[in-house]
Amino acid sequence: MYGRLFTYGRKKLKYGLIEAFFTWLESLEVLLFLWALADYYNSQRLGFFFYLIIPVIFLSIIVYRFLFSEKIVQVWSNSAIKEIQKDFLNVYLRKNNFNQKISALIQRDLKAITDLNSFYTLIVPTLIKLSLTGLLLIIFIIIWQPLAIFIPFLSIILIGLGMMALAKHGDKENARYINSFVHMGERFLDDFFEMNAIIMYRRDRAFSADFHRDSENFRKRTMAVLAYQLQTLNILDFAIYGGIGAFALFLSFGTAQGNLSVVQAIILFVLDADWFIEFRKSGYFIHVMKQLSPTLKHIFAQIDDKNSFSSQKKQRTISNDIPKILEITINNLSIGYDKPLITQLSWSLKTGHLYALSGQSGSGKSTLAKTLMAQQKSLAGEISFSDKKLRFDTNFRHDWLKSAIYLGSEPYLFSGSIIDNLLFASKYDRKALIKIFDKFGLCSFVSSLPDQYDSQVGENGKWLSPGQRQQIAFGRAVAADKNFYIFDEITSNIDHENAGIILRAMKRLAKEKIVLIITHKIEDLKQSDQIAFITGKKAVIGPYESLLKNSPSFKNLINQQLLLLKGNKQDA
Repeated sequence: MYGRLFTYGRKKLKYGLIEAFFTWLESLEVLLFLWALADYYNSQRLGFFFYLIIPVIFLSIIVYRFLFSEKIVQVWSNSAIKEIQKDFLNVYLRKNNFNQKISALIQRDLKAITDLNSFYTLIVPTLIKLSLTGLLLIIFIIIWQPLAIFIPFLSIILIGLGMMALAKHGDKENARYINSFVHMGERFLDDFFEMNAIIMYRRDRAFSADFHRDSENFRKRTMAVLAYQLQTLNILDFAIYGGIGAFALFLSFGTAQGNLSVVQAIILFVLDADWFIEFRKSGYFIHVMKQLSPTLKHIFAQIDDKNSFSSQKKQRTISNDIPKILEITINNLSIGYDKPLITQLSWSLKTGHLYALSGQSGSGKSTLAKTLMAQQKSLAGEISFSDKKLRFDTNFRHDWLKSAIYLGSEPYLFSGSIIDNLLFASKYDRKALIKIFDKFGLCSFVSSLPDQYDSQVGENGKWLSPGQRQQIAFGRAVAADKNFYIFDEITSNIDHENAGIILRAMKRLAKEKIVLIITHKIEDLKQSDQIAFITGKKAVIGPYESLLKNSPSFKNLINQQLLLLKGNKQDA
C-alpha cells in the first residue's frame, strides 16, 4: 500500500531524491568538522582529503542552498499530493451527486490526503538519510573495526523483538482508535445536518447522551494508543541509547588496544550516533504511518472505485483524446425532461468573445448548462466541437471535465489557505499563479491580509466575504486552465466592486477561452458580445442593443432589473 504512494508524482521524484541527498550531505558537516579537528590534533596538519574533498562538499551545499533549494524543496511532495487529490476527486466528479454532507466528507478526506505530505517530506528523506549513513558506517566499520558491526545489528534485533511483542496489541488499539474517530466524525456530521429534526422530535437529550458516551469512548481509545506509543518509544530508547553506549565502549577499548586511532574512533562514533538518531526518527514515523494506514486504505478504495489499481494506473497514463476546443457548435438542440424547455437552439461559441445566456427563471438555462457539461441528455439535436460530437456516457463525461468547467453562485472552498485553494486544481506553481492573477486583476484584496496568500479561509471560506470567496473560486477555475467555461450567476449574490472585478476578468479570459455566462444582470449583459435570450422555449440571439430593440421579452426583463435597481437606490 505504501509502495503505491511512490507511483504518484513520479515525474518529480528526482527533486525529492536531490532534496534528500543534500539534507543528508548537510548532516555530515559536523562529522567533517570533527574529523578535521581530530586529524589536525593527531598530525598537526590537514591531509589532502580536507584540502580538496571538504571544500567541494561545502561549496556544493552552499550552491544548492542559495540557488536551487527553493526550486526543489517539496516539489515532489506537492506534485504527488496533487495527483492523489485529482484521482480522488475524479471519482466524485463521475458520480455527480454532491450535497452539503458529501462536501463535508470530501473535505475530511482531502485533509487526510494533505496529511500524507509527511510521507514525502519527512519519512522518505529520513529513510534515505538512514540508508546512506548506514552504508557509510558499514564501509568504515569493515575497513577499521569489523567486529564493531555486531553492536548495531544486535540493537536492531532487540528493537525488532520488542516491536513484535507489542505489534498485535498496537494493531488492535490503532484499529479501535480509527474506528472510534471515524464514528465520531460521522456522528457529528449526522447530528449537525439533522439538528432541526432532532430538536423538532425532542430527541436532543437522548442524542446528547449518546454523543457524550461516544466521546468518552474516543477519549479512552486515544489514551490507549498514546500508552502503546509510549511503550514502543521506551523500547526504542533502551535499544538505541544502549547501542550507542555499547558502541562507544567498544571503540574506547579498540583505541586503548591500539586497533583504532582517535580520529577513526570519533568518525565511527559520530556516524553510529547519527544513524541511531535517524533510526529513532524512523520509528516514530512508522507509528505515524500506521495511524494513517486505515485512512490511506479508505482513500485508495475511493480512488479505485471497484476497479483494480492497474486499470486505474492505466487510465492515468491514457492521454485525453479531446483536442483543444476552439469552437462549440449547437445545432437544432432541444432540451428538457418530460417536456422540452428549449427547442431548436442553434448557436456557435468561439474563443475571443464573451457569450451570455439569459431568460426568466425556469426557462431552461441551468438545464442547458448541464447539457453543455455532458450531464443532461438532449431531447434532440447535437452539440459538436473540433469535428467531434458531445456524448453523455460516463467515460466521455470524465474526459470532458478535463476540458470544461462549471462554476455556480455558491462554490465550495476547502479549509486551508487561499493559495492552497488556488493551487488545488492548477498546473502552475505559486509564483506563476500569482502572476496570472495579477494579469487578470484577481485577488488583489490579499495584499491587505496579514498573511496574504497564506491566510486561512476557514471551512467553506467562512472567514472571507462572499465577494472574496467568489473571487477565489473564480481564480481557482482560471488556474484550472480549461478550454470551456460556464459561469452561472456568479456575480448575482456579491457586492458591486467584486462583481466588477470578476466581470473584467471574465472578459479577459474570453480572449483566450470559450466563456459562457448565465446571468440576468444588466452590466453583465451589456459587456457580453452575444446573448442568447430564452423566451417561449426559443432562443433569440444577438448583442444587447439588438435584443433590446427586437425582443419585447428581453426589454421587459431589463426594465424589471432597472426598476429593482431604482428601488434599491431609494431604499439606500
